[in-house]
Amino acid sequence: MQKDFEKADFNKTVGPSIGKTYKMMSIFICDQFLKNDIQVTKEQWIVLKILHEQNKSICQNELAFITNRNKTTLTRLINVMEKNQLVERLTSKKDARKKLILITAKGEKLFLKMKPIMFQIMNIFQKGISNQEMETFIKITNQIQNNIKNQSL
Repeated sequence: MQKDFEKADFNKTVGPSIGKTYKMMSIFICDQFLKNDIQVTKEQWIVLKILHEQNKSICQNELAFITNRNKTTLTRLINVMEKNQLVERLTSKKDARKKLILITAKGEKLFLKMKPIMFQIMNIFQKGISNQEMETFIKITNQIQNNIKNQSL
């Protein structure tokens, strides 16, 4: 990055590019869900994906950590998903203070309906990008994430 901040162009840094791309991707995913008559948010998709992949219940606090959400935000998200019968919240037999989240049959069915749509979306996002470029992109974004983790503000 340039040392002369007076002449530096903030628009030529990673922040605006990643931010704009993330926003565009989020809107596109939402639009594709609506076109396919799927009434789920991208955040709900992520929870369903994690629960499907775990193939077992997961502690709500652990789910908050995995999804990088605070407990309050995740609780609201789980409440909506529970109301829509996509997930079930159980009390841990080992520790009554812990809540376990489990994907329901309805949630599993919806996830399996959404999975090919998400693969189509990812193919659209990655069109014209070689495997080597994808590896480089992932390596760069991982480095940015590590740079952020290693900083203490």
